[in-house]
Formats: sequence, structure tokens, C-alpha cells
Amino acid sequence: MSKKFFIPEPRVFAHRGASGGYPENTLLSFGEAVKIGVDVIETDVHFTKDNRFVVAHDGELGRICDGSGLVADYTLAELKKFDAGYGFSADGGKSFPYRGMGLSLISLEELLEEFPGQRFNIDLKAKNPAQVPYYCTLIQKCAAVHRVLTASEHAENTRPVRLRFPEMATSFSLSEALIYYFLFRSGLLYFKKRFPADVLQIPEFFGPSRVVSDTFVEQAHKKGLRVHVWTINDEEGMRRLYGAGVDAVMSDHPSLLKRVAANYFPAA
Repeated sequence: MSKKFFIPEPRVFAHRGASGGYPENTLLSFGEAVKIGVDVIETDVHFTKDNRFVVAHDGELGRICDGSGLVADYTLAELKKFDAGYGFSADGGKSFPYRGMGLSLISLEELLEEFPGQRFNIDLKAKNPAQVPYYCTLIQKCAAVHRVLTASEHAENTRPVRLRFPEMATSFSLSEALIYYFLFRSGLLYFKKRFPADVLQIPEFFGPSRVVSDTFVEQAHKKGLRVHVWTINDEEGMRRLYGAGVDAVMSDHPSLLKRVAANYFPAA
């Protein structure tokens, strides 16, 4: 039986919100993605100095705001003083339209409470054992177990989440995905019956090699797994991947992605 997160099946993922046109991981960017009607918003979190989660992809502040240094060295209150629109430019640095517009970094709790009906793909970026119990408590407090897919490069983050919430959707960690890919390439996947997660979230290409082929997707589906691909911003790539049978695509341009997806999934 499919987990509740996958009902209805998500096809369109907004990468850090509508980050192609708005400062990533801000309420403005997330709000635009919600208006577009995306299935899932993908985002990332880091653990702060005072043991809170701030919504941010980078562990260092320089690219995402007017601060500097590590996220982990600041409290949430200190991080919220920075300008989260400071670094955004849609024209290669010629203009910065959101500087001084009052955009701030936000907490994970704020995000889940601001959009109570929205599904999220949350990536635990840091490798910090202290964060997982707090994460689980926060997810439960916000009644978000069934509307969050938990992801992380680090299996140390996802394993305890799966134990606490076996009903929660999770993706493969980096090591788990590498093992899976080895089994696929070696022809040994046939013998593997159980898997640690529900979804392979991977890039289409790894270096010069194409990872996500029609055969790769077909074999994953036979094993009851889903394939989500990141981060695709051109229409040709979106069509190629949906045509190959992938379940979902992540993009900085969710409005374009949604239009393309409608050609393959009429309900998207």
C-alpha cells in the first residue's frame, strides 16, 4: 500500500520554492510555488547554534544573504536579522531586486505552519545526531508526518527517522543510492527484495554518464520504488525525463514544469 504522502502521486516539485524567479527558500518563493499549484516543495534545513532548524540549502551564509560564516554558528534569532533577498539576481548580477525588501530566513516550524496543506520534501543537510530527535518532535508537533518526505545525503539522519515514523516517506541516502546503482549495473538487482526507502532522488547525469535511463526507471518501478530527478530547468530535459517514465521532476521553474507535466499526467 502506498504511503499517504504519495496520494495523489506527486509529479511537480518546486526546487527551493519558485527559486528561478524569487529568492530561494523564502516565504515569497514558497508562496509563489503554492500559487502555481505544485505537488511538492523541495527545501533544505540546517541546525542552528540554539538547536533550531533554519530553512537554507547552504551551510555557509555568503551566497544566500548579507551575512557570513556558518549557519551553525548563529542562533535562529541572529539568522533572521540577515537579508535573505540580498544575493538573488535573475540577470547575472546586474540587478538585485529583492535587496532591502524585508525577506528573512525562516524556521522549519514557520514553514510548516504557514502552509499547512502543502507537501514538502525536506533535506536534512548537516550530519548532526542531535538534530534528528528534534526534527521528529517538530514533524509530529506540526502534524506533518504524512505530508513530508524526509531526505538526506547522510543515512545517519534518515535511519532514525524511519524507525520513529515507518509511515513517513523517505528517500535513499547517498550510500544507499550508490549501492542500489551498483546492483542495477551489475545485474544483481533481481536478487534484492527489500529497500530502505521509497524514492531514488538523483540527478539525470553523474559526470558524463547518464544515470536515469528508461531501463533504470523500469527496474526501479518493478521493485516498487519511485524515481525523482533534480534539478531540471529546461523544457527539453523535462520532456525527456517524463518520457522516460520518471515519477517526478524537481525544477527552479515550477510553472514551466507544471505545464510540461500536464502533457504526461492530465491531472498534474
